[in-house]
Amino acid sequence: MLPPTVVQAEVLLDGSSEGEVRASCVPLSFWGGFDPVTGTVIDHRHPLHAAVLTGHILVLPHGKGSSTGSPILVDALLQGTAPAAIVLNRVDEIIALGGVVYEEFFNQTMPILVLDDAAFELAANATYMQILTGGRVLIFNEGADHV
Repeated sequence: MLPPTVVQAEVLLDGSSEGEVRASCVPLSFWGGFDPVTGTVIDHRHPLHAAVLTGHILVLPHGKGSSTGSPILVDALLQGTAPAAIVLNRVDEIIALGGVVYEEFFNQTMPILVLDDAAFELAANATYMQILTGGRVLIFNEGADHV
């Protein structure tokens, strides 16, 4: 089996997580594009339409749209339907705010990280990821051995 690729991310919200990857190079709006009750992408135009994000590592270039996306993300976190972590290609204040509110009010965290272009391309094609505290990311592709 192949070893994982290890990269260092910029940490917006620290934490550890792991899971199968759900990735798209198309931005996603949590407001109107994601159902926090089911954890499903509901934007019919998005490549991840009908994908369940619950418990997966969500890889996106960034979010899009309304600041209302922050409370939608908090709602999903509270209901247990949110992604296990979000990995971005640029800082997204709306997504980060949802994670910060969740951490501040509920004393729980979901990792939100930013990768540079080269690492993001690897993550967008990954099958599985492990996120360690401090922003260390293990990226597994087909054939890579993960636990």
